[in-house]
Amino acid sequence: MKKAQSHRSMVRRSQGALALAMATAIVAVDANAAPRKPAAAESPSIKTQPATAQPAPPPPPPAPMGIFGADMPAAGKLVLSITPVFANLSGIKMGTRTVSNEYIVTNVPFFLNPRQTVRIIPQNIAVATQIVGLNYGVTKDLSVILTAGMVEKNLNALTFRGASGIMPLGRSLPGTTSLADVTLSGVYRLYQDDVHRIQLSLGFSFPAGSYTATFKDFLLPDGTRRNIRGFYGMQPGTGTFDFLPGVIYAGYLGPWSWGLGYRGRFPLAPNTLGYSWDYLLEYRLRFPLGPTPSGGYRWGDLHEFNGWLGYTWTAGLTTTFRASASTQGPIRGFDPEIRGPAVPANPAFYGGQRVELFGGATISGKFVGYENTLLAIEAGLPVYQNLNGPQIMKNWQAGMSLRWKI
Repeated sequence: MKKAQSHRSMVRRSQGALALAMATAIVAVDANAAPRKPAAAESPSIKTQPATAQPAPPPPPPAPMGIFGADMPAAGKLVLSITPVFANLSGIKMGTRTVSNEYIVTNVPFFLNPRQTVRIIPQNIAVATQIVGLNYGVTKDLSVILTAGMVEKNLNALTFRGASGIMPLGRSLPGTTSLADVTLSGVYRLYQDDVHRIQLSLGFSFPAGSYTATFKDFLLPDGTRRNIRGFYGMQPGTGTFDFLPGVIYAGYLGPWSWGLGYRGRFPLAPNTLGYSWDYLLEYRLRFPLGPTPSGGYRWGDLHEFNGWLGYTWTAGLTTTFRASASTQGPIRGFDPEIRGPAVPANPAFYGGQRVELFGGATISGKFVGYENTLLAIEAGLPVYQNLNGPQIMKNWQAGMSLRWKI
């Protein structure tokens, strides 16, 4: 019996030792484990992550190159642009009817002497303009645009012999070059949401361009060549201060963009031109009972309407289609030094209505590693012309604009 008790005592001691060993192992394992995260009640405070800022919406696709005031830079940003534009005119229209040179020199009177028909007819005019523009974002809704540049015009004119008849005498190839008139405009964004925007523009044109340019060695119907003042349409400048109002509606949704626009040009007063005594004497001998001529003239009021549709193929590449309709009155007043028996010497033979169609594209410089540049191109031709004439008609126009964001 003592042996049995001794045996049970040994068993209990063995079990106690085993339990102690297991407890020690558990404590050691718990001490080497990763620290326990405190419960919510034990945490002194709970830190919340700040809300992620929403990315700014992408800018709207650019408008066609020929639209003024649609694209506005961000506040404090400047866009420098260089825009060469080329146009060609040839052929003569009276209203919507194309007429021949022979018809004109037989039937159209010279406005200063109705007993004589006109004897000089333009055959072709090539126009090239190089305009530099600065577009600065004053605020997110207001920008200021300044433009200046050069204008070059080259004329091919056909002179007919004598005071009547249809015998050609020869051609003259004069040209004029000068600064272009300077313009300064402000553009204000009146309304904008995720799709639509409306912008107003107000500006002025300042007479920086020449309006007294001269033709050298111009062939006259009597066979002589003289230096004469260039015709109205060949003058690089207008000589007037003009008011330039405009409004733009534009929108975009997905890859599609569209818009409508209007811009006007209204001369505020005639330009100032002097008289020569020989002209006044000649005028009074021809028109003894006529009114005393008043110097200076101004171009007719111009109204231009545009509508366009664009499609963005990928970010930075947009193609556009634009329709343009314009109407302009004839020149009011006249320059007494523009007095040859020529079609474009008559101030009534200017202005009319025209509808033109243009295709173009805008391409971001990021495709070639220049993120802050943009190339815009556009070309088109008229599909309808109703001209105060006889008047030389427009054939085509093409241009490009290279822009740098600064």
